[in-house]
Amino acid sequence: MSNENGNENGRRFFTTSEIARYCAVTNDGVLKWIKSSKLRAFSTPGGHYRISAEDFRAFLERFDMPVDESFFRGSRKERTVLVVDDERDIRDIVRRLLEELDVDLKIEEAQDGYEAGIKIGNLQPDLVIMDLMMPKVDGFQLCRSIRENDETRGVKVLAITAFPEQDNVKKMYDAGADLCLIKPLQLEHFKLEVMRLLNEATRDRAAS
Repeated sequence: MSNENGNENGRRFFTTSEIARYCAVTNDGVLKWIKSSKLRAFSTPGGHYRISAEDFRAFLERFDMPVDESFFRGSRKERTVLVVDDERDIRDIVRRLLEELDVDLKIEEAQDGYEAGIKIGNLQPDLVIMDLMMPKVDGFQLCRSIRENDETRGVKVLAITAFPEQDNVKKMYDAGADLCLIKPLQLEHFKLEVMRLLNEATRDRAAS
């Protein structure tokens, strides 16, 4: 299941930030090109524009701008986030926040720790966002299992909880969590931390 920020039918898509860096202009400059119909783009439900490689290449050729083939050949891995919570409303909120990020994401969901354990093994996600208190397998057990498995120990773990008492936060860090946040979430802070962890995951994988 890919969200709207991912690849479609094997086509590559760029963000406005990537286009801006390539053309050495501001994001506002790219938005002006889009709104004036000079550059074709589509808008995601999260409110961000995406530009296909084909449309960007056509734009460059139309306006006699240099085409750097290495930019188009460069691999651009879609990053995967698994959201684990037994409450559908919480999963929906987290999904919406992730969709607001200006980054290519594949968003998967699990409703308990047992289902999450299976999906983590299959997906090898970059980041798991999990609740602490879940049926079948709780967040502590799930995090420990991630860290004890050679194939998944590098996965970033962001835990969220409405029960920070009784040393729950300390226990989660002891289990191997990279970060533990308290509900209700500070939305902008949450998004910043997600981006930080995703960037760390990318650097870690590049170094391995």
